[in-house]
Amino acid sequence: MNINVEYINPFIQASQQVLKQVANIDFKLGKVYLKDPTYKVEQVVVIIGMTGNIKGQVNFCMSLDAAKNIASKMMGGYPVTEFDDLAKSAIGELANMIMGNTSMLFSQKGLKVEITPPSILMGENMILSTSKMINICVPLLLDNGDKIDMDVAFVEY
Repeated sequence: MNINVEYINPFIQASQQVLKQVANIDFKLGKVYLKDPTYKVEQVVVIIGMTGNIKGQVNFCMSLDAAKNIASKMMGGYPVTEFDDLAKSAIGELANMIMGNTSMLFSQKGLKVEITPPSILMGENMILSTSKMINICVPLLLDNGDKIDMDVAFVEY
């Protein structure tokens, strides 16, 4: 199966812009790979659906510590010791901004992509299933050692 890089680049580009802008975080791109449609996820997942020319969802998966570290950076370094409503709101908004920028980049290519509001899942040993979708994992290796797996799952026509 050939992955259309043009579909993935806007997600990466938007992630770079938003993480730098709102949290002053840089990242290196890990090896992008095809992920099994049913998989175990980290402790925090932000899910945003996509409709329009590209249908599917993007799952931002990270550890609880990574989520707290990112929320802290978004709040100007204010220490986040627990993943409370404010921290959840920050992480949800981060994913929302990344997807908003992504859909803007797609519109510049003539593709219409609308996004749903973010849903946040938390827990241990969660299993996500994106059946009937191609699931591409884009690992964002943050400069502090944390990682966000940005799983882009879309329906192929």
